[in-house]
Amino acid sequence: MAAVYNFAIDQGATFTIDFAYRTAANAVIPLTNYTARMQARTSVTATSTVIDATTANGQLTVTGATGVVNLTLTATQTAALSFATAVYDLEIVSPQNVVTRLVQGTIRLSPEVTR
Repeated sequence: MAAVYNFAIDQGATFTIDFAYRTAANAVIPLTNYTARMQARTSVTATSTVIDATTANGQLTVTGATGVVNLTLTATQTAALSFATAVYDLEIVSPQNVVTRLVQGTIRLSPEVTR
């Protein structure tokens, strides 16, 4: 079962967050040659995404040796966000095409005042 982690994004600011894949004993689970994908939507049933990050579009990076998946959004990208809250999940894909949901939860957008 995926871990649950809720977080906030400051609209208009550069945003970065690391998700570490670990055992129950906190040992690193290597992610060498893995890819990752993450989508956020205003609801689970919403047809459109508010965030669609992948290793292919450069918003997600996987550091295999450390088991870390990093999400980075530029200030321009976060300025374009316009939701109050969203749900998300992050999946990793092995070289053998095995998909694992690593983490899921909610994202709160903290609106920007200075533009």
